[in-house]
Amino acid sequence: MEIPEITERQLILMNQVCFDPNMEVFFQCSPKPEDDFQMAILAKQAHDDAEVLCDLKFLKNITEEHRERITKMEADTGRTWNVYQITALGRAMFQVATSDAKN
Repeated sequence: MEIPEITERQLILMNQVCFDPNMEVFFQCSPKPEDDFQMAILAKQAHDDAEVLCDLKFLKNITEEHRERITKMEADTGRTWNVYQITALGRAMFQVATSDAKN
């Protein structure tokens, strides 16, 4: 049995979405040809990381649930958009409260 692993980037993403109480849902967009090359690489990596986290059930891709709004955003921006929601499992795995108090 293979034990799944996540990368440091994926851990950072999960920490960002779990520790921000207002970020249950977030958007990501694809790069455009005129975007800076480094920014395009980062956007692609962010998309790939989110998809891996979806495979692990820490995030859920809910783009289709918002298709009408996404279609308008895509037409307005010329970019492809994805909408992700943190799952209960993802929140439970990454929102563990810690304390620096000595026991």
